[in-house]
Amino acid sequence: MASGFCGFSQDVLEEILSWLPPESLMQSKLVSKSWYALISSLVKNPIFVSKHLQNIDKRIFSSSTCIVFCCTRPGYWPDPRTFSSVTISNDVCENDRLEYTSEYFKVPFISSGGAFHCNGIVCLAGYDGTVMLCNPAINEYRTLPKPFLTGEGFFLQGAGFGYDSRANDYKVVRFGFFGFPVENIEAAEVYSLESDSWREIERQVEFGGLPFIDRGVFCKGVFYWLISTNDDYLILSFDISDEVFHSIALPDNLPVTLAKEIKLAVWNESVALFFCLGEREAPRFIELWVLDDRSWIKKLTIGPLDGIATACAFWKNDELLLQETVGGIVSYNLHSQRLRNLTIRGVESVRHWECLYVKSLVSMRGGNQARADKVTRKSI
Repeated sequence: MASGFCGFSQDVLEEILSWLPPESLMQSKLVSKSWYALISSLVKNPIFVSKHLQNIDKRIFSSSTCIVFCCTRPGYWPDPRTFSSVTISNDVCENDRLEYTSEYFKVPFISSGGAFHCNGIVCLAGYDGTVMLCNPAINEYRTLPKPFLTGEGFFLQGAGFGYDSRANDYKVVRFGFFGFPVENIEAAEVYSLESDSWREIERQVEFGGLPFIDRGVFCKGVFYWLISTNDDYLILSFDISDEVFHSIALPDNLPVTLAKEIKLAVWNESVALFFCLGEREAPRFIELWVLDDRSWIKKLTIGPLDGIATACAFWKNDELLLQETVGGIVSYNLHSQRLRNLTIRGVESVRHWECLYVKSLVSMRGGNQARADKVTRKSI
């Protein structure tokens, strides 16, 4: 075996391959029959896949960042099944242009109620009860069994997806209520990828039919959603291992009453809040507050910014994605305060951004193949 691979031992070769991006690894299968057999066996090995994911995580902010957008393409009827997966190079050229590769991938119809990411898997949760797991890097998708909480009379309030490190399992959580506006019976359920089944769980926090104003974020084993309570806001959290809900109040010193839009985010592995201040047609300021052991600390203020509708997410520690009022996407550097356009080839406008994700080899076991069309462009 070693002589067939340039004299490297199997252990050394596997270590080298574990640092390759998924696309490069899969392309290496074309080298020879021996390479094909080796890599095919490795990508089915849970230990190698886990090691590969750990190595990719270590370099996510040093090589490239992947972003999923729901977009409108010229000549296409606006279709919630069409997504653009954009890989942005983190290396800055001398002329400060962004380099990227974009791929369009289509999945069966789903009325998108949110997109969530964990370890290379993107979860699409529909308002109609349809839930799908996708791995754009390996063109794989899987439609989950029908949830219990669905059908006429059920109103979905929120959903989330994440990895339970304690159980070594991926889980989806959905919750809402029945019988609006009379009965208002609250309910929640969890899907386990390991058992491929749904089960109902208790809701320890009661908040009736209060609206959720953000899709939520997953950070360190906990999912967070921002909800509106009349003239105030609070955060609902769900520990994916303990399967317990908690509520987190926002302190009085946050600029809640002044904000035109509030969004959750993750920054430096901490939960954060964006407060967009100013009218939509006027220059806007964006404040960033970070949650530190249940205390909120103001970290920075960005602006004034012309033509900006909202903040999306940090794709690097010092680069923030912003959505323009006309539908475009720009990147804002915290240090240089420079804006750079992210013009995705073949896309008329970005309907909304979905999530950041890490390319991985993680499979959903028994998934189908999604159709992907790759478009490469180096400058923006």
